[in-house]
Amino acid sequence: MKKVFAFVLTAAMLLSLAACSTAAKTDRTDETPAAEQTETDNTQIPNPWTDHASLDEAEKAAGFDCTIPDEIDGCSEKTFRVMNADGETMLEVIYADGETEIARVRKAPGADDISGDNNAYDAQTITVGDMTVTMKSADGLVKLAIWQDGGYTYAVSVETGLSADAMAELVSQIR
Repeated sequence: MKKVFAFVLTAAMLLSLAACSTAAKTDRTDETPAAEQTETDNTQIPNPWTDHASLDEAEKAAGFDCTIPDEIDGCSEKTFRVMNADGETMLEVIYADGETEIARVRKAPGADDISGDNNAYDAQTITVGDMTVTMKSADGLVKLAIWQDGGYTYAVSVETGLSADAMAELVSQIR
């Protein structure tokens, strides 16, 4: 009888220790594995870009006009977007062949570089009409042109690059 009582008492003590151990683990988050501590935070930064069906719609949303060529480097398929963030507005036109971006044209009030391109390029300044244009090139082809005109700043980037003359012609078509 004493053996049975000792066995029951030992089993009760082991079960209570196991229960305390589980409770301690759930109360101490610093020892809980990362997988058990995961909290979902669905907070996201709102997208400042809005897509538009036409250049007219994008111009209305931006509050200014933009003149662009019908095609760049043989591509006429366009996406029109406007960014409104922190009181700043930018109109962007992306020329793409399916999923492949061909070129990007940006226009915004002010005089800042709005290209968003921080690659290292060889740079040269040329005159196109009455505008001073900074052309940035790599491997002998101009990939980016930046200029200001009439209180607006412009940027044109071409993925495959253009000759300096072709980029100057393209710049002359954008207002």
